Amino acid sequence: NQDGVIDAADIIIDNGTRITTRAGVTWQIGNNDPLGFVLSYNRSEREFQGTTDPNLFDNRSDRYSLATLLRISPVLQGNVTLSYIDYSANDISLTDRQTTTLSTGVTYNVSPVTTVDASIGVSRVDETLRAIPSNTVDDGFVASFAWTKTLPNGSANFLVDRTFGTNGDRTDVQAGRSYVLPRGAFDFSIGVTQGPFGNTTPIGSLNYTHTLPSSQFTAALQRRVSTSTQSVETQQTQASLGYDYFINSVSSASLGVNYLEQSNDGTGPSNRRQRANLNASYTHALTKDWDRTVGYQHRFANDPTPGSASGNSIFVSLGRQFVLKP
Repeated sequence: NQDGVIDAADIIIDNGTRITTRAGVTWQIGNNDPLGFVLSYNRSEREFQGTTDPNLFDNRSDRYSLATLLRISPVLQGNVTLSYIDYSANDISLTDRQTTTLSTGVTYNVSPVTTVDASIGVSRVDETLRAIPSNTVDDGFVASFAWTKTLPNGSANFLVDRTFGTNGDRTDVQAGRSYVLPRGAFDFSIGVTQGPFGNTTPIGSLNYTHTLPSSQFTAALQRRVSTSTQSVETQQTQASLGYDYFINSVSSASLGVNYLEQSNDGTGPSNRRQRANLNASYTHALTKDWDRTVGYQHRFANDPTPGSASGNSIFVSLGRQFVLKP
């Protein structure tokens, strides 16, 4: 979960090594001018060594984006965005996919506490399967509408988002609310998504944090549908509970429970998969920058094939935190 999203490949059990590389840069000019530009590039790459599962394959993605910002007035801003994604994978089909999206939109401050964002555009997916070989080119329109209002104790929001990908179009509709609490925070969202196969699935999220002078409790729940690296529409439910106790200024103890369930979305077999783990750890700061962590983990897995499995492990890690200032 290094990039914030658990892909179907992340929960495959196999022997071997995975190397994940990510890098990105953003350049923005004209921040205070009527006309501004934002140029960004992001690269992510995964390499597998010594694995046997065919669903674990090397892949990389290069993302380019150029946005032109037009500040029409203090409360109205227009934009035109061109993005290009170049994806390549050494899967069974040897997939190469280029996704180009051109959109235009506006951001309007309806009032000091209310903002509306809207955009519309077109997306083209050019996919080549070199092993077959075959080539397909599909076009679809994309659009989004977001409403956000700041409230005395938090904020409220509403979102409609239509995207277009390798399997077709997907539309998400969500409404959410966030609260600032005396000793923490609470936010939730609830909605539905309709995918390329016409089926409608509930989605949403919930996050809660409660902070005490020497401890903190967190809880999270998320339900989402996305396209995996195997080009499969995947439903995912993720839940977690965490408790951190700060013993003193240099040491702390943590307890966490995590649960994940994935299944394929659409007309084929669901292929339901479950993962869970229990973690208990103790962290001690050796110096200002170095810390040592010892702990215990119990893991559980359940797949249609080969079935369920569980395991226990004790770990020791050494970490260093640093900040680079250009």
